[in-house]
Amino acid sequence: MSNREKKLLYILLVAVFFIANAMAFKMFYQPRLQAAESRLSAAEAKLMERRDVLENQDLFEDEVNWLARYEPKEAATVQETQTKLQQLVEREAQRNSLDIKRQKLQPSLEDSGLFYHRARMEIEVNGMESGLYRWLDRLHSPNEFRAVTFMRVNPQKGDDTRIDCQIVVEQWFVPEGAVNGGPTT
Repeated sequence: MSNREKKLLYILLVAVFFIANAMAFKMFYQPRLQAAESRLSAAEAKLMERRDVLENQDLFEDEVNWLARYEPKEAATVQETQTKLQQLVEREAQRNSLDIKRQKLQPSLEDSGLFYHRARMEIEVNGMESGLYRWLDRLHSPNEFRAVTFMRVNPQKGDDTRIDCQIVVEQWFVPEGAVNGGPTT
């Protein structure tokens, strides 16, 4: 082999060496590097999220304490909750001298992804303004996990002293089979 052929062979071997290293870099090192960088960025994002939670923990302390104080202690079924809600609505309407024109149970809002479910009821009543306000005040009670979520008020046709009122009232409850202390822990 002549000197020229030896030099060409060395140049060829060096070129093959660099090409093989470049291919090895692309096939092995670069994907691992990208995976490590993505894990690092995910860990940094999680760290920032946890730091934010720690920094804002005192902002939610009052809400957590309120929930621990007023959360229903026992689980219930949709039917039990709807029955109790209907009885309460009717009893309070009679107590405040309101005439029930129409009532209808609404489909309950149930989702396995939610800890609280909601029983719903639509009712239309007629009566004097003061009785209506007392009735609404009794029904809308966040401490009892109950809220009036829709309301339409109109004066009664032919008698301006009386009011027609249509509402949707919802009762939040812990469904049977839910783990006790769900969101408060």
